[in-house]
Amino acid sequence: MEPIKHALVLTGDVLPGFEAAKVWPALAAYFRMEPERLKAELLTRAPISIKESEDLAKLRNLQDGAAAVGAVTELQSMAEGENVFVLVDGTPRGPVPHAYVEERVRSGAWPSSISIAVVGSSDWRPFLVPVTPATEVDQQATVAFNTLSPEMAPARSASTPAATPEMRMSAAAPAPTPAAPAGPAMAAGAMLPEGGIVHAGFWRRFAAYSLDSLILMIPFLIVFGLLAYLSFRAAMSGESPGGMILLFYFLAYVGAIVGSWLYFAKFESGANQATPGKRIMGIKVTNISGERITFGRATGRFFGKIVTGIIPLGIGWMLAGWTGRKQALHDMMATTCVVFRGVEPGRPMPTVRPKMPWYGWVLNSLPILATLIMFASWGYMMSQLIGMGSRDMDMSDTQMPDMGTSDSSSLSSSSSGVDEA
Repeated sequence: MEPIKHALVLTGDVLPGFEAAKVWPALAAYFRMEPERLKAELLTRAPISIKESEDLAKLRNLQDGAAAVGAVTELQSMAEGENVFVLVDGTPRGPVPHAYVEERVRSGAWPSSISIAVVGSSDWRPFLVPVTPATEVDQQATVAFNTLSPEMAPARSASTPAATPEMRMSAAAPAPTPAAPAGPAMAAGAMLPEGGIVHAGFWRRFAAYSLDSLILMIPFLIVFGLLAYLSFRAAMSGESPGGMILLFYFLAYVGAIVGSWLYFAKFESGANQATPGKRIMGIKVTNISGERITFGRATGRFFGKIVTGIIPLGIGWMLAGWTGRKQALHDMMATTCVVFRGVEPGRPMPTVRPKMPWYGWVLNSLPILATLIMFASWGYMMSQLIGMGSRDMDMSDTQMPDMGTSDSSSLSSSSSGVDEA
């Protein structure tokens, strides 16, 4: 008889006598994860399977370790049914075994009409309706964690586990159709759920911003290049640049600020809710409820980037990779989110995070490459200037007249003239 596979489900609940504020950081340390990552990738999707295995003893050891820090987990048989997503409080949760949903419905914790969808399918239906398993879906890939060192079993302790298992995140389950699976519609006015399935992270946003910067750079380079040419011609002719050129420079800088503001504010508050860079990367700007923002809010978001840029080491920008809703500092100030294109009130919510396209990584590399080229060019120019200065000094030394010899010759000539006279 073949062994039955079981799944360990993290319910998101805390054991009596424990405080959630202490339990989740302790569980994150046990899983060797950052607390924010635990929150974004597990707690916001709980209940969720964190481990599948045929080794029931190993799963029980893991369960004991979670219980030692106060986290509630449940063991579920996977003999029947498939892994499914379930809609809880308007948000897709999971994946979890089908048997787990059945047990929750029988206990009365969930209604029998609760919506579920097989992993890899976009077909959501009430639980009581028979579910057809999705074809060609790797069910093991749907589990949040798929590797646990078997030799690191936690000791049964009332405080902290004796050993910490090393765990790594797995890839999201691929959809059997080209379109990503989607969940039930989000209620209008409800806050967007946290997590990377809904919100775009730092690197995708950085790629979009890099492309927008390239688009804006073209007219700016033309204008400032023309002004630099006029200034150079005036300097070569020996004329002063004059107040008119200085006025043009001032207007050009003002135009650059106004142009950037209108570019971002008009596009992000427009029908597509995205700049060209964001559209290419498949993301858009919304308010906290996933709705289109006004021009005024988009304006506040744009000028909020000034505050974001003031924060040292780019931390204000990096918050987009750390916070639950992937918000940078200016997003928090304007109460906006940057979400994937398909996220919209009244439409199905996604259940799988879109992959970063290859050209996104190319765009991300451009600023780094440009910085390296800039430093290399600066170093080359400095070395050339130093070399030119050294050559000029050498030439001046060789061309300097010998004043001592010249004076002696003059004196000799004068003496000869006197003697002859």
